[in-house]
Amino acid sequence: MAIDPDTGNPIEFAWSALVMPACEECNNEYSRLEDRVKGIVQVLLNRSPITSRQAFDLLDWLDKVRVCLWLNQRILQKNVAGIDPHLFVGNRIGAKDRLLFVYTLTGNGKGLNAFGIESLVFQHQPSCFALRINDIILFNASADYAFSAGCGFWHPERMETMVDGEFAGQVRFTNYKMPRKVSHPLVRFPLLKAALRLVQPIAQRGTDGQFLGPLRQNESYHLTHMSEPSKGAGIIFRQFDDRTAPIYDLDAPMAFDEVVGDHGTAGEIRAQTYRLQTDLFRGAGVLTGSEAAVAHARSMQNILAQTNEMRATMIERDFPSNGGPDYTAIAFRDAMNAAKRDKAES
Repeated sequence: MAIDPDTGNPIEFAWSALVMPACEECNNEYSRLEDRVKGIVQVLLNRSPITSRQAFDLLDWLDKVRVCLWLNQRILQKNVAGIDPHLFVGNRIGAKDRLLFVYTLTGNGKGLNAFGIESLVFQHQPSCFALRINDIILFNASADYAFSAGCGFWHPERMETMVDGEFAGQVRFTNYKMPRKVSHPLVRFPLLKAALRLVQPIAQRGTDGQFLGPLRQNESYHLTHMSEPSKGAGIIFRQFDDRTAPIYDLDAPMAFDEVVGDHGTAGEIRAQTYRLQTDLFRGAGVLTGSEAAVAHARSMQNILAQTNEMRATMIERDFPSNGGPDYTAIAFRDAMNAAKRDKAES
């Protein structure tokens, strides 16, 4: 479930023992979502089509699971990243562009695995993880404007992440643009082919609660590609090999693509989870602030990216990691200690 940041040893316990605190109102609300998703997952396990409406519920549920596991990692890994959380399930579901790739496996029995949740990039930005449920993998990502441009939606051409000062940690969007046409492929990052490749753009709101960009003026392209305009929720865009298709009929069945040839093992999908985490992390915004603060933030960003690449490479090379210390965690610990010494000496 996690890695002890001091020793590199795995933290293990049963999934059934995983409990997160929740108020009664939220617990009841998300219990209803869980009930709906249980049936949807069973449909996917049977390799049967799902509709856009079902995909919306599934994406909401993955937002919930991803954020809950992120909050849980903060506890299990002793908040080694020093995160002061400002996002929670209630303010993160359906708030940003999101992706779902459904992979099918052969020869896998019953089981549940979460991929990527122990990575330190995930602790800094819980944007991407994967969930294996028996013989399917739900590969999920969500981040600021990650897919809006390809869907023809309004998006900023430049994002800046403030690293110091009054607005440290906040992201600023500038140079707005809106192509009003669908591009292909939607997902530029080279992901393994999946049986379902779905993307949903989300129109984001500003601090005043109003939609950013032209949607507040009832922009026609946005409205014709919305499933719930009041929430800024776009329709599903489905990526195929040769095209990307907006799915206007929310009740139309979306059957699995035939995946011919090598479409990835569980290990390869896990490795791509770490790599997409890193890609989204680096693309979260140009680091902005004082020269010293930017240099330090860039150094930490490079260390985090290198540890994620180490995880991906070790998986691809089938390097044994079960039953002993996690060597990537130890390498990160040593790199951080060296960085602290360098900073102190300077």
